Parts: sequence; C-alpha cells; structure tokens
Amino acid sequence: MNLFSQRHFYFFLSLAPAIFFYFFLQKFGINAPFADDWSAINGFIIRFFHGDDSIVDKIALLASQCNEHREGYLSIISLIQYSISGQINYMTLNLVGAGATLGVHFLLNGYLHRYQLPHWWIIPLAFIWYNAAYFHNIFWPVCALQHNSIVFFILFVFYVLDGKGKQSVQFTWAIFLAFIAVFTSGNGFLLFVAAFPILKNYRWTYWVIWTIAGIAFFSLYMWGYQHPFQRGHLTDNLHMVASIIQIFFVYLGSFVGVFFSTTSEFRVGLSLGMGVAVFMTWLIFVFRHIYQIVRQKSSLDFILSIQLFILATALIYSIGRANLPIEFVFESRYAINSTLFLMSLCLMLWHMFPGIKSWRAWTFVAFSMLYFGISYWNNLLAVVNFTSSQSAAIIKHSIQHREHYYFKDSLGRKADLGAPNLKKLSQLGGPIVDFTAELPASVKYANDVVSLTFKNGFFALDKHEAKLEKDFQATPTSLAKAPQGKDLLRFSLEKNGLRYLGEKTRAKMSYGSDGMYVVFENAKKENWVFNLYFMELDRARQIKFHDAIYVRKVEGMIPFIYLPDGDYRVKLFRVEDNQTSLVGILPHIPVKGM
Repeated sequence: MNLFSQRHFYFFLSLAPAIFFYFFLQKFGINAPFADDWSAINGFIIRFFHGDDSIVDKIALLASQCNEHREGYLSIISLIQYSISGQINYMTLNLVGAGATLGVHFLLNGYLHRYQLPHWWIIPLAFIWYNAAYFHNIFWPVCALQHNSIVFFILFVFYVLDGKGKQSVQFTWAIFLAFIAVFTSGNGFLLFVAAFPILKNYRWTYWVIWTIAGIAFFSLYMWGYQHPFQRGHLTDNLHMVASIIQIFFVYLGSFVGVFFSTTSEFRVGLSLGMGVAVFMTWLIFVFRHIYQIVRQKSSLDFILSIQLFILATALIYSIGRANLPIEFVFESRYAINSTLFLMSLCLMLWHMFPGIKSWRAWTFVAFSMLYFGISYWNNLLAVVNFTSSQSAAIIKHSIQHREHYYFKDSLGRKADLGAPNLKKLSQLGGPIVDFTAELPASVKYANDVVSLTFKNGFFALDKHEAKLEKDFQATPTSLAKAPQGKDLLRFSLEKNGLRYLGEKTRAKMSYGSDGMYVVFENAKKENWVFNLYFMELDRARQIKFHDAIYVRKVEGMIPFIYLPDGDYRVKLFRVEDNQTSLVGILPHIPVKGM
C-alpha cells in the first residue's frame, strides 16, 4: 500500500496550518468586544432577555438590522452562548466563527473526494486558506460570525446542491441552508444567482422553486429595511463608473496584498493588474469550457459557483463603496473573500493542467506555504495593535462604564451628548441601524449598552485584563519600575491631543493584552486607559525568537475628543508577559477642547 496515495494521509498533513491558526487565536485573542459587538451582541442579548417584547417581537429581534446587515445567525449563536454560560464570552464567539474556516476545510476535502481529484490538492489549499490576512475575522466576534460563517454557508449550499444523492433531499437542505446564509450576511442572497452552474443538473421545476425562494428570502430581508446613515446608496454611486471598475478589479486581485505590510500605491496597482489578468483568464477558461459548463455535470460546477459569488460580491462592494478610498478594499475582514477567490483560481488552474508532474506539485505546495508564512509575517504588527486597542478599550469601559466621546454643540463648545442615562434593562432598545460615531444618538446607545453590561454583570474581564485594570489604578510606588533607558519616549502637547514618539521603544508581545499603555488620571483618581501604537515589526528579534511577537517604534496621538476637560496626571506603563511595570509619569497635562 502506498501511504502517500491515501486520502486521509494528505488530509492529516493539511491540518498543520489549521492547528497553527487556532493556536494563534488562542494565544493572542482577547475576550473583549469591539465596535459593532456592543450593538449586535450586547444590545441584542439585553433586549431579548429583558425587553417587554412578545414572542413574535423576540423572533423578529433575532433578525434585527445592524448597519446594512440582518445577522440572524450571529444572534442565535450569541443567544445560545449566553444561555449556557450566563455571561457573554467573546472568545467563545470568536472560536465559533473561526470554526467556520475548519468547516470550509472539510467541505473542500469532501469536494476533492467526490470527484476523485488529486487528494494532495488539499495541502496547498489549506495553507492558503488559513492565512492571517483576515485576522479581524478571528479576533472580532461580529466579523468572525458574519464573514467567516457566510463563506462556510455559501460553500455548504453549493456542496449540498452538487451532491450525487436524491435531488429532492439535497434541494430541500440547500434551501434551508440558503435561508441561514441570507440572514448571516447581506451578500448571502447572491448565492441564488451564483448557484446556477450547479442547478443546470436539476429539472426546471427546481429552477422555479429556487427563484421563488430567492425572491421570498430577499423580500423578507428587505421588509422594514432602513438604509444606514453612514452608508452610501447604491444608486447614488452608479454614475462613478471609473471608480467602480477600478475597485472591482482591485478587489479581485487584492489577495496579493498579503505580500505587503503597509499601504502603498504599488499594492493598489499590482492588485489592479492582477485583478484584470485573473478576470480575463477566467473569461477565457469559461469560453473554452462552455459546452461542459452548460451541458455536463462536472467538478467545474462547484468552482464556478464559488467564483460567481465572489464576482457578485466584488461588484456590489464596488458600487456601494465607489465614493470611498480604494485602500478600504484591503481591510482585513474582506480578505477572506479574496482568499476564497484565490483558492478557486488554483482549482481552476489545476483543472486546466491535470497532469501535474511532481516538481510542479511541490512548487504549488511551496507557494502556498510561502503565502501562509508571509501573511503572518506581514500582519503580526496589525494583530497586536488591534488586540492591545481592544484591551485598552475594555479596561477603560470597565472602569468608566462608558466611552467618553465628545461633540461640538451649536455654539462650538465641547459637549457630552452621548452620556448614558438608562437605569433599567427593559429601557434599552434592540440593535440599532445607524451604529456610527458620527451621530450622538448612536454614541449614547453604545454607552447605555456599556453601562448596563457592566452594572448588571453581562460581562466580566478575563484574568489578564482584570490584573491590568488593577495595576493601572494602583499607586505608582507599588509597581515595578521599567529598566531605565529602555523606553525613550517624547511627548508633545498639541491643541487637540497628546502626541507621542518613541523611535527606540521595543516590546515583546506574548499575549494580546501586552503592549504600552498611557493612563490619564484626574484629581478624583478616575482613570482613562489608552494603548500606544507600534509602527514596525522588530524583524531582527522576530527572526531570532519565535516565542512572541516583537515590535518597535511607537508613534501616534491620543485625541482629547475621548477625554473630559481638566488637569491630568499621565502614567505610562509597559506590559510584557502580563506583567506591568511603570515607565514614567507626566505630572501635569491639561486637556481642553477636541
């Protein structure tokens, strides 16, 4: 028996990047919410269990709109998690969302087996799939349960439809999964169009039912729909043809963004060129295989459905974001779509050249491993900046029971228009559509949720963050002092904030909450916590050591829009291996304005 020809052996090898992926999440993940989580998760949980709603209203609440999405799947998972543990645990939600990536892994392996395709293909596919470019989708619960999960459900629908069993059973399950997909993310309804390469294998009556179901689900999704204040209307952007075309092709080629650690015009240009190239290659491939695609059931059906879904998603995004900077295409949460598109292109390429010789196979595997490795190397800095900002925010919220965010009143004065004032849980509404810092009402809603969450025990800090909360509020003399000369930081007081720069500042990040923090303390001993942002990966130390993430050079500004006016003492802390040391104190920092 040749072990290397066995399906399970190759699948076992393909689990290596998956194991690293989940280890990375466990090591640097923070049990903390971020942005939309306060509305879509906490606001939903509080309203569902404590609102004066009827059963029908509670069911409708499951699919309540948050921004432009109706995230019913997110609501159900959050509901189950809270019902089991009695508290909201964001790490658990992250793990469930990240688990969808493993589900995709199994589906792809099943697809290869179903069509007797080379089993070794699962190895390069896995290394490409478990990259770090979409780190938002494993450290940010809403993204994990939306972007990861929609990809899983879309592929699950295609996989079920493309089966070789009884069509009526497959079709029924596909309709059920399609319903879940529609209420997982706003682009879920696109699967009703993307599935047509597979549906050609069904009788015309199934086509009719599929079309009716798609219209019905879309109508249900749009029933009572409100357009978010912070989102542009699709029709408003249709005249921006050049921008739409450019964003569309950059989106398709954005998987090359993995090879860049920072924004640049070259990254945009390369993605644009790659997007045009792969789109033209795709058109040629489809034209050359048109008879097989239209008339025969084959392994291409599944691939083409995936590609049609990504193409439709890219088109909708391009129209909806045509008025925004093109660099937004590279936001982490969207990278899972470009990753899926790259994988589908690999499958298409392997179909074009089925008789791949061993050295070419090793070349594919080597490329996928390189892609995997570079994705982590170029995203380590962004990951620790993201998780330390989560840590600072949740500690500040635990202390203050709110977020201080100021607006200008009609006289141009700094005004606290977002202060929380709700006392009872039943007073809080469900998730809001216009969740944006641009609106005082939105900030107030978020602060009401934060206040009710901490005052009523819906969430408690994990041990790492709880220790930091205690250390940041302790008397400075009771803390260990950081080694002299290790942190050469310069601070400059500006009109709207406190600017900082540390050219030689370095840090070892062993946990997501490690990093550099400044704590503003007023005369009442009230504290506001902020993290400092690192600018560079410490490449020399990172190559030498592999036990943590090593970063260097801090630079940025702490805006006074997040602080009440007054005089503060500013304490600077270093946190490494969850051990806090005091770097220094700025005894008098006046805050006025924003």
